[in-house]
Amino acid sequence: MNTATANSGLAPGDVAACYGADPISRLISYGTASLVPPMLGPSHVAFITDLTHGGRPLWVESTTSCRRRCLINGTTTRGAQAHDPERRIQDYCQAGGRVDIYSPTDLRHYSPAELRRIREILIARFVRNNIHYDLRGAIISGTRLLRLLPGDDIERLFCSELIAAMLAALGRLNNGIAGRYSPQRLIRELVRTGVYEFSHSYQTDKKPVQKVPSTSAVDLSIKHRK
Repeated sequence: MNTATANSGLAPGDVAACYGADPISRLISYGTASLVPPMLGPSHVAFITDLTHGGRPLWVESTTSCRRRCLINGTTTRGAQAHDPERRIQDYCQAGGRVDIYSPTDLRHYSPAELRRIREILIARFVRNNIHYDLRGAIISGTRLLRLLPGDDIERLFCSELIAAMLAALGRLNNGIAGRYSPQRLIRELVRTGVYEFSHSYQTDKKPVQKVPSTSAVDLSIKHRK
């Protein structure tokens, strides 16, 4: 079983579902809403991994909106990148949003070999190769025009497409077109198939349940599943 890091409550293999408070993020959440939980989906998703077994956690994502320098490539970029998880969580919470964490279910935890494979795909293949953001795919994935999607092109990946491609390679997700998964559709599928389950949320709170150790002026609280 994966052991969560003491300072952030995260473990390699976790999926972060981000709910931004800005107009574009809200448009994505409401535009991809569903009658099936989670009805109001996240506007963005990221994956937690590490560079070495038991090493510092890394938040891997594909985005165009992060102004922080990638910890792997040392530059700001529009596409696959890696950051400190706590700082990215603070980015969302400080702006009035929240981050939900989903973890593998009890029977679906990753083996050491699978965690190594995840590092190879996310870090070595995607981040180090500066995989660009797939804007066209991101737009189509949030509509009913999925039939317009071409076959998978792993040289350009949007946020949930990046995670879906990796999970499909590990056999944790159906081997369909990764680009068909919007953030909301990805979380819904992972929960529906029993691969992941909700763990806890990070958000600003006037009465925090448990503060996340941080040097930021923003107090973050963890709200665990009941």
